[in-house]
Amino acid sequence: MKKIIILASIFMLFAMSILAEESVGIALKVKGDVFLSHQKEVTKAADGSELENEDKLESKEESYAFVKFIDGSSVVKLFPNSILTINTSKENGKMNKNTKINIGELWAKVTKNSGDFIVDTPTTVVSVKGTRFVLAVDENGVTDLFTLDGVVNIRNKEDDNETDVGAGKKARTSGSGEIVISNIEENEMDDYDIPISETMNINLKNEDGEQRSIKIDFE
Repeated sequence: MKKIIILASIFMLFAMSILAEESVGIALKVKGDVFLSHQKEVTKAADGSELENEDKLESKEESYAFVKFIDGSSVVKLFPNSILTINTSKENGKMNKNTKINIGELWAKVTKNSGDFIVDTPTTVVSVKGTRFVLAVDENGVTDLFTLDGVVNIRNKEDDNETDVGAGKKARTSGSGEIVISNIEENEMDDYDIPISETMNINLKNEDGEQRSIKIDFE
């Protein structure tokens, strides 16, 4: 655990030294076709791509991206065929994260006491204090939440109906009416490539063109 903390700290110090002041996150690992929309420009995302507020990541078939916020508190994995928009704000020395997923699936690990972590979908608002969870949104806005650790709150946008979803539970809602809670079934999460322990090698380059390869371990 000490090694993980040290490696993560080194990564954050180096990342903060090379990223622009307005950067709020970094693409730790990108596989396949993931496109980054920044203002009116669309480029192909790569390991080390910096992310600013209102940037959008869109993953295609058999593609994914890991995103780490610049304060080091939270990691998100965007699964294939998904669209994620990044947004943050600072309050009382902490970074609040308010991301938006239009369609698709994501996994997230959120550190406690590191600012608000909110995921906005077309039909719901998901609020996290510190946990691991998977969120899936289909083309009709139907949202499935799987809480792996901790507690996650989910609220319907249309009628403000809300509930807390504890570890080992899942919730489904269309954005109005009943939020259906049930147990996560055995092997139900097998279709998701969820990181339990991960080691990543990423290449970062600063403004002078200097490049470093850094190994990041996280659990």
